Amino acid sequence: MKRFLFIAAATLVGFTLTGCSYDDSAIWDAMDELEEKVEQNAEDIATLSALIEASNQGKVITSTEYTTEGVVLHFSDGSSVTIKNGKDGADGKDGENGKDGKDGADGEKGEKGDAGKDGADGKDGENGKDGADGKDGADGKDGDSFFVSVEETETTVIITLADGRVITLPKATESGEEGGEEPEPEPELPYELRVLSFEDADARFEPYTLDYAYDWAGAEITTWSDLIDDPQYGGPLTYADQMSAEYRWCDEGNTELTHTFPYNYSYCFWGGGHAISNYWGEGWSDEDRDLHIAKYYGEDYVAENAGNDQMLGWFNLQYMIPVEAHSGDNFAVHYGYKDQYSFIENLPEISFADDVARVIDHMYVINTNYTLNQLYNGVKSEAGNSFGGNWEGLTQDAWLKIVAQGFDDVEADAYAEPISEVEFYLVQGDNVVTDWQKWDLSGLGAVKKVRFNFLYSDEMGGKYGFTIPGYFAYDDVAVRFDK
Repeated sequence: MKRFLFIAAATLVGFTLTGCSYDDSAIWDAMDELEEKVEQNAEDIATLSALIEASNQGKVITSTEYTTEGVVLHFSDGSSVTIKNGKDGADGKDGENGKDGKDGADGEKGEKGDAGKDGADGKDGENGKDGADGKDGADGKDGDSFFVSVEETETTVIITLADGRVITLPKATESGEEGGEEPEPEPELPYELRVLSFEDADARFEPYTLDYAYDWAGAEITTWSDLIDDPQYGGPLTYADQMSAEYRWCDEGNTELTHTFPYNYSYCFWGGGHAISNYWGEGWSDEDRDLHIAKYYGEDYVAENAGNDQMLGWFNLQYMIPVEAHSGDNFAVHYGYKDQYSFIENLPEISFADDVARVIDHMYVINTNYTLNQLYNGVKSEAGNSFGGNWEGLTQDAWLKIVAQGFDDVEADAYAEPISEVEFYLVQGDNVVTDWQKWDLSGLGAVKKVRFNFLYSDEMGGKYGFTIPGYFAYDDVAVRFDK
C-alpha cells in the first residue's frame, strides 16, 4: 500500500507542474476505493477461514444475530464469526461544463504612406465553441465481497459465496446436539453412582470426637476439613503417639465407605493410613521443598533450620500433592506398603460401614510431591543415607504400581487371601503420574472392603525393601448403588 501511495503522489506532482487547474479528485477517489477493497478482502479471507475451520471441527451454531454490520454466527464452543455486509460504491461525480472560447481581437493593419492604399481592416476572431457538457459519473458498484447471502433453515445456516459455492453449517437443537440428528438415548444403568468427595458441603456423617487429640482435650469432627492435621508431620490428629488412639472417618449416609488407621505398633501415620488433606503446591525439587515448608511452617522455621535436612525434609510435606484436589479442596493421602522387609503388618484399607458388598466403580489418583522428589532425584533420606537402596533416578525399566485387593469379609485379617485384585501404574519408565488419573476399580467386583499396597521394579528396592516413599493421593471415589 505504501508503494502505491508513493506512485500516486508522484503522479499528482507531475500534473501540478503541467496544469495549474487540474482536478485531482478522481485519483484520490480511486486510491480510497482500492484501500477499502484491500481491507474488505482481508476481513473476508479471515471470515472464510473461520467458517471452514468451524465446519471441519464439527462446531454447531447456537444462535444468529443480525446487526447493521452484518450477520454474527455464535458457535457451540463460545466463539463467533461476523459475516460483514459489502459496502456500496460511491456515486460518480457530474462532469463540468466546457468553458466558452475567447473572442478574437479586431485586427487593424497600419496605414501606409500617402501613395499607398489604406490597409484592410482585420477580421474579427471567431467566438470559441462552448465546451461539451461533462457526462454524469456512473453510480459506484457495490464493494467486492466473498459473501452473497446468509440464509437460515430450522436446522442449518447456508452461506453463499460470490463464486457460487455454498457453506452449510448445522444449528444446535435445544438439547445442544447437531440440528437434524436425534441423539441416541443414554442406556439406563441398573445402579446410581454416589461419590465420596471429602468436601464439607457433601458431609453427611454425624459429628464425633477424636478423644486423644490435643493432649486428650479432644477434637470435634463435624466436617471433612476438621480431619486435616496441622502441622503435616507430628500433628495432634495423625501423630498422637497413643496406643489406643484411632484416626478415623466415615462417609455415612452417602457411599458408606469408612477408614481407620491400622494398628502397626501404634496408630500413628508412620504405621500407615488414609489422612484427609488439602495441602498442595507446584514443584517437587529440593528448592521447591523449602518454599513449601516456608508456606506451611513459616519462614522463620526455614531460616532457623537452614542446612538441616532432618528438619527441612520432605516428610514435613507428606500430605502434599503437586496440583489442586480433583474436585473442591480436599482429598485423601495413603501411606503404607507391605513387603518382606516392611514392619507394616496391617495394610490401610477402606470398607463399607454397613457390611454390604458393593462395586467401587472408580477413583482418581496421583503421586505426592514427596514421592516425586525421590523418583526424579534419587533416593535419599533427610539424614543423608539411601535407605539401603541403590535408586539414582528414573530409568526406562522402572515401574511402580498400586495394587487394590478386594475382600468379601470386613473382618478378613492381614493374611487373608483377596477375592480380586486390580492394579494401576504410577510410574512406567519416564511416564510418571503428576496429575489426576482415573483408576477403574470395577474389576474388583462387589466387595466389602479394599486394601492397598505397592509393587515396584527391582531397582526401587534395597536391603530394607521398598526405597521410594509409599504414598499416593486419591479423590472422588464413586460407588455403585442398586436402584
